[in-house]
Amino acid sequence: TPECRIYATWDSEDKHHDRDSGFAVDARILSLEPLGLVLEENDLPRSLSPSPKINFLEVRENVAIRQKVVWNNAPSSLAEWTGRKQLLKDITSDWADARVRITGLVGFGGEGKSSLARKWVDQLLADSSCQLPEGVFWWGFYENRNVDQFFDSALNYLSGGKIDVKKIPSANMKAQIIGAMLGAGRYLFVLDGLEVLQYQDGDMYGAIRSPDLKAFLEFFASQDHESFCLATSRAPLMDMISLTTYKHRDVERLLPEDGRDLLRKLGVQGADDQLDRVVSDWDGHALTLSLLGSYLKDHHAGDVSQIRNIPRPTADEPRYERIHRVLRRYDEHLQDAEKAFLMLFSAFRRPVEKDAFRIFRAKSKKQGMSLNDPIALLNEFQFEAMVQRLVNYRILRQLPRSNQYTTHPLIRAHYFTLLTEGRRGQAEEAHKQIKDYYLEKAQGIPENPTLEDLAPLIEVVHHACQCGGCAEAESIRWERIDRRSEGYIVNKLGAWETQLEIMREFFPGGDISQEPRVSSPRDKGWILNEVGLCLDGTGRGNLADPFYGRSQAIALESRDLSNACANYQNLSDLHWTQGYLARSLQAAGQALNLSRRAGRKDHECASLARRAWAYHLQGDLDNARRYFQDAEARGRELDPSKSHLYSDIGIRNADHLRRRAEAGYARKVTEANLDICKRNHWIYSMSQCHRVLADLSADAGQQEEARESYDQALKFARSTSNRLVLIESLLGRGQWYGKIMKDSAAASSDLNEALEYARAGGYRLYEANIRIGLAWAYLTAGNNDKGRSEAEYALQMSQEMDYYWGIVDAKEVLAKLDER
Repeated sequence: TPECRIYATWDSEDKHHDRDSGFAVDARILSLEPLGLVLEENDLPRSLSPSPKINFLEVRENVAIRQKVVWNNAPSSLAEWTGRKQLLKDITSDWADARVRITGLVGFGGEGKSSLARKWVDQLLADSSCQLPEGVFWWGFYENRNVDQFFDSALNYLSGGKIDVKKIPSANMKAQIIGAMLGAGRYLFVLDGLEVLQYQDGDMYGAIRSPDLKAFLEFFASQDHESFCLATSRAPLMDMISLTTYKHRDVERLLPEDGRDLLRKLGVQGADDQLDRVVSDWDGHALTLSLLGSYLKDHHAGDVSQIRNIPRPTADEPRYERIHRVLRRYDEHLQDAEKAFLMLFSAFRRPVEKDAFRIFRAKSKKQGMSLNDPIALLNEFQFEAMVQRLVNYRILRQLPRSNQYTTHPLIRAHYFTLLTEGRRGQAEEAHKQIKDYYLEKAQGIPENPTLEDLAPLIEVVHHACQCGGCAEAESIRWERIDRRSEGYIVNKLGAWETQLEIMREFFPGGDISQEPRVSSPRDKGWILNEVGLCLDGTGRGNLADPFYGRSQAIALESRDLSNACANYQNLSDLHWTQGYLARSLQAAGQALNLSRRAGRKDHECASLARRAWAYHLQGDLDNARRYFQDAEARGRELDPSKSHLYSDIGIRNADHLRRRAEAGYARKVTEANLDICKRNHWIYSMSQCHRVLADLSADAGQQEEARESYDQALKFARSTSNRLVLIESLLGRGQWYGKIMKDSAAASSDLNEALEYARAGGYRLYEANIRIGLAWAYLTAGNNDKGRSEAEYALQMSQEMDYYWGIVDAKEVLAKLDER
């Protein structure tokens, strides 16, 4: 074998063009001798999108749209619309094409993507020659980026309120239900501003951050329905590009004649060549031209020659600096009250209700020290006139049929920069006023609130953190959003993504790689631990480890033994799912030591059980039995009414007993566990209990009972947002289909879905088990080569992990294959 040495290395520092060039150079070098790897230069074939895994007919019976068109936070139709004729025709062509399900409008900010989408929808609804949609649902993620609220709103829209969203705590299940409902008619969804939920840099550039939103888009891209989605974004929809039903459309600069027409419609006067020069100088950028046109009309009677007062952009100037250049010229003409209004306005994240304007006009106790002061001098008539002027300037826009106002993200960014870089303390003052406004709105929240009901409190947390009140924000989150140990937002609403976004508020700039902005070490450690739990619970275990570790370091340093013990337990759980069994055993041992030092028998019980499970996975059954028995004894000391371990540690004990062929005791333990879980409405553990009972029934040859229990397990798993529980239920049923029922198609469906989740989250132990299940499915189908390949891969993985049961089960399949 020829010796290869690395002569030099180079880091692109996450610069996209440099990074991609680096990949290209690497690929070329790998194709040369002595390596001689073959380069694939053609595009990879496009793939089909997955379908929702639920009963389509049953779900579609619940479709009952009450209002045909729901605009939500869509922009108003532009009176001065011009151009984009070919692009409008292209979108209509996509709508009429039975092969297209999603069209992505992708372009730089300010190119007019949202207005283009609105124009196309208006044209479609007015065009009798086209097939009309049976319903239109618009959602702007810039105005509300909460994924969980999006799912709630979309489900309410399609079901007409027939489905109680509070009874479906899983965002993934909501995505599947909506995906299945799309086939009840031909519906049009417009998802505007998706870039706020996409990665903006690094190797994940353009990918959707939310696994559940990604799944929803994949369901929308399936061929099981005829509905259509129009999505706008600054970043390419990388998750969709490989799908056969996705169409990418670039939204670029306005054509010269279209830019000229826009300026004329805005009231700009001058010769064609003068207007063409403006369009060319400012690169045909729609938002910039709109602002320039309004500026010339309002301040220079539309005289295009006055454009000379604004320096032309330079060749190397950042694209969005042009917007700031024009807005700075506006700022020179704005009254103090107008400028103050826009700075305060920029601090809001959501569309601003008209009743919020009262905080803009509030008089300061210290005259001359508040941003509000020039606004407070205006009477009601003058204030209303000022707001209307800002709308006329194209700086503000009023949402149609509502008392809400918003602005373009680039305009908001300009005035938010002025707010934060202005007088010291004025940004904090603005956020404090807004926090108090939302606190007032949060009065009278229902006993069992929806996410929309909780929205004011979520805004309180955001603005409290922004004005330096992270301790107050944490108190409100704990008392009123999570409802203390009830964990309402996760356990009752299943809103893991919302919980993660709330946790981000406590980090500078939402950057969870930094330290939380709370002074209490206990709060700091808890926030980091919660981030880890949110990532792990949504199937991103490969990202969770550092947060548990950081939380653990804080707990140990502050001698917070109880939280340190809980952190070690979380680490033990994470490590075994990722296949690091020795680390899992070690973490469980450290948790056990700390629980005894803290005198916490509840933690001692849980730590003993985790240590037992780690021994079990490594095949040390004697130690596993001893530690499970010790855990059970501690549990009875804590609560004599409970004879057996319950919840997740009860599940692991039952799995251990089943492997030891103690089926009777395993069933007794699981039935007692299920009873406790039902009383407490612990859906995650209810799913796991049904999965264990199904395994036991299958072992006993009671296949109808097994089928019923597996189906129940999967039903409960899909009604939650916990991805690990879903993996377990799919794995259990898939293995049963393949090995016992000899149904390779059903087995492959469950197991491939589970495999996708396991690989995405780095859950290697589950992956090994899934591949063993796939080996049985291939064996059943008569595909011995693929069956052997999967079994050998699972065996290799299990040996690397020192996973005893993976080795045993993989060898069983291989022995069966050797008999053929």
